[in-house]
Amino acid sequence: MNCSKGILKEEKPNILWIITDEQRIDSLGCYGSLWAKTPNIDQLGREGIIFRNAITPAPVCVPARVSLLSGKYPSQTGIWWNHNGKDKRYIPHLTYFFKHLGYITASFGKQHYCSPNKAFEIEYHKEVNEDIVDWYSFNARYDESKLDIVRYNKGPFPWILGGIFPEKLDKTVEAEIIQSTIDWLKGYDKRQPFFLQVSLNAPHTPVVPPYSFYKLYENTDIRYPLEVETEKERLHPQWIEKDLKQFANASYLSREEIEKARRYYYAEVSFLDYEVGILLNWMKEKSLLDNTIVIFLSDHGTHLGDYGLLQKQTFYEPVVKVPFIVWYPSKFASGIEIVTPVETRWLLPSLLELFDINVLEDCKSESLADTFCLGIEPPQKPIFSEFTLGSFGIRENDKLIMLINKEWKFFVCVTSEISDCCLFNMNEDPYELTNLYYIEDYKDVILESLSLVEQHLLCL
Repeated sequence: MNCSKGILKEEKPNILWIITDEQRIDSLGCYGSLWAKTPNIDQLGREGIIFRNAITPAPVCVPARVSLLSGKYPSQTGIWWNHNGKDKRYIPHLTYFFKHLGYITASFGKQHYCSPNKAFEIEYHKEVNEDIVDWYSFNARYDESKLDIVRYNKGPFPWILGGIFPEKLDKTVEAEIIQSTIDWLKGYDKRQPFFLQVSLNAPHTPVVPPYSFYKLYENTDIRYPLEVETEKERLHPQWIEKDLKQFANASYLSREEIEKARRYYYAEVSFLDYEVGILLNWMKEKSLLDNTIVIFLSDHGTHLGDYGLLQKQTFYEPVVKVPFIVWYPSKFASGIEIVTPVETRWLLPSLLELFDINVLEDCKSESLADTFCLGIEPPQKPIFSEFTLGSFGIRENDKLIMLINKEWKFFVCVTSEISDCCLFNMNEDPYELTNLYYIEDYKDVILESLSLVEQHLLCL
């Protein structure tokens, strides 16, 4: 029996969930980054619990966020790709349980989940300031030639991979969301505990930090391990090589553009860290952190030219592995690093268990309750992630599944090209260079992996 079950039932601490978009773990100093300048989030990590190997339920925005809110896989919710508002369906959001516990639930910033029923009682939706810069372009009143822009000019999505924000810092969408959150906290009914989500689009495109933050990285040489830069040695599965690369092929950028895009990306995370610090410091001054659980988490990571790719929608480590920090030093473990792979999808089911509400079986989730409270490693279990390429308007019915089982990472398209598989030994090949799927010596591992994927889908 879980010895932590129900320990928060009477206490009912506040919950602050900060969620970012497309954030890699090497963007934070507390994850060992050699170049990250992120003092505020690093402090959360030092004083809380850092999950070193936290895996997204889906390497694309909407499926990941729906899974985080519901505790269910895409194969359970039916949300496999960014539906962009169509095919909406009712989702049993786990935030409802907190409302029944007496919490007021609110979310400020990027919502981006696909259901007609709201996940939070109060939702303030804001992703970008379109009157300044939208997903692909700056407002016509700005001279783009003066903004040092790195743009992906191939295919239908001209992402702004880097550039200078052309207005004062307080005009950024991040600053606006943080200020709206603080304004709400000033006026909410303090007789109720709050479950508050602060959802920041950064460092998702458009990547346009204020210049003062770009200056922090202007002379920084950000180079990844040679193994992930050497495209010619990697044999991608066909769904990447023939399909995904039509939309996100890093070879269309020069080396100089890639290096500049990387500096902008990490500068954007430093700006994000600055804004998170404003919120946390204000809450500390008002004694609002004394009884508040803080969670810092990203929906998924991204490619920045590594593996020959841009953006997300792969199962490679920079995309599926995300920052995941839990902070509540007065009652939870402090200064702990967890290395066992976990699914971020387990977050809300584990928190609910601390309130004596058991949804683990319904969500097919493992419990992190004892890990939160005692700082112990959770049992090692098979880890899954799922999505389709439907967000790009292709192969929307071809379901892609990733399995992590001990040292093995395996991914497969289960609906059409069953032979289009990859198998990597992550202990011996952490950069996923050598696909072992076609080597006879690994037949038993492949059969076991296929069996685990089949069981996973049958049990849902």
